[in-house]
Amino acid sequence: MTWGAGRWHDLRDYVHHDHYPSVDDDVAFKVTLTVRARVRSRRGQSPPDPLDLIVPAADKVIRPAARRIGGLRCGYLQHRVAGELAELTSKSTKDARISDVYCRVKLDEETAARAREVQRMRHELELDELARQQARARAQFIRDECLADPATARVYTLLERSPRLGELAGVLDGDDLVAQLAQWHEPAMPVLIAQAVIGLLGRLTPKQSYDIVDNFIGVVRGYGAPEVADQLQALNKHPDEGVHREAFPADVVNGAAKHSAAPNVS
Repeated sequence: MTWGAGRWHDLRDYVHHDHYPSVDDDVAFKVTLTVRARVRSRRGQSPPDPLDLIVPAADKVIRPAARRIGGLRCGYLQHRVAGELAELTSKSTKDARISDVYCRVKLDEETAARAREVQRMRHELELDELARQQARARAQFIRDECLADPATARVYTLLERSPRLGELAGVLDGDDLVAQLAQWHEPAMPVLIAQAVIGLLGRLTPKQSYDIVDNFIGVVRGYGAPEVADQLQALNKHPDEGVHREAFPADVVNGAAKHSAAPNVS
């Protein structure tokens, strides 16, 4: 390159200060851009300002990068743009020799405090969203797995509760869910039998209920379930004894139904 006549000045640093918005609202990076260059002055002319050459190009590098970076990540922004800024030395002219371009990024104390608060709030929002996703997954598990097969409901008790969901986390108790599903799952034959017996006894007179249960006790005892038969016998009071029973206890009928299929071992 031919540089022509003129007087070259010593190598020096030209500094430009600016603020660039970060991804966080109301948080801007304070950027100090440094251009190291030598300029030549010609007779009757002012020497060129290297900042006029570099600042517009550097702005196109720094501004979009800053917009994608959190306000507390000054070092990352500085590292992110370093390579592209260094390439701006190619903008040297016959009167300005650019030897280096770099920047320093920092936050003042007040801006740093705002950035920390913004980061804390963002983190809280991310945790809340994660908790909501976990709640949706839990609801889907209950719907698709527990309600389809009560045996898998026990897995629900192993799920970790999220304190971020507040009262929502305590709406369903794991043990209660397992008990309800295991006891009243529709396809289970013992449950269907118990429901039918309870409904029937509720429509009969005390004497009719006593006779049906008394006959059922004999059947249960004959099928090798003396414990259940004894329990039924203790509860099946004759109407003449003055005990009024609206419906037979569900747990007893349920237990009897479960034993009704047992083989006769007598």
